[in-house]
Amino acid sequence: MNTKKITLLGIMLSMMLILGFVEKQFSLVPGVPGIKPGFSNIVLMFALYRMDTRSAGTLLLLKVLLSGLLFSGVNGMAYAFSGGILAFGIMFLFIRMRRLSLPVVSVSGAVMHMAGQIICSRFLMGSWVLAFQLPLLLVSAVVTGVLNGVITALVINALTKSKLSFLPGKAAKEVKNK
Repeated sequence: MNTKKITLLGIMLSMMLILGFVEKQFSLVPGVPGIKPGFSNIVLMFALYRMDTRSAGTLLLLKVLLSGLLFSGVNGMAYAFSGGILAFGIMFLFIRMRRLSLPVVSVSGAVMHMAGQIICSRFLMGSWVLAFQLPLLLVSAVVTGVLNGVITALVINALTKSKLSFLPGKAAKEVKNK
């Protein structure tokens, strides 16, 4: 791994942690835990779309670990990991298919993240009590997923048009060829 890639991953991880911290400062729906915009997923989708899978997976794991250590503790890590792994898996598959738009990919990731957290709550709390919030959680996953997918598409398009040389993948090759 070269210095440029390590630097880019460090910046992206920092962005994910900052976005996660900002999200923890407010609640979208007061009294309902777990409904967050998921803005750090914008960075993860960018990594999945423009970088290799290993780099994107490393970002996810480091974000879960560091967020847990800094903000939420072991239980928070368990919820983030269970949701993150399912979301990562479905987004990876859908991005590789290249037939689905980023908002669709993002909504799928948000729904799977929510499903992973509900399954995790079953094991940590010993009941399916959070499953009763499923309708509200699904609506929020669709709304925030569409928003994050649109933002990700706009970011990717803007960075591709800017022809910045630090971009990984196809964009970097396009810059070198022009």
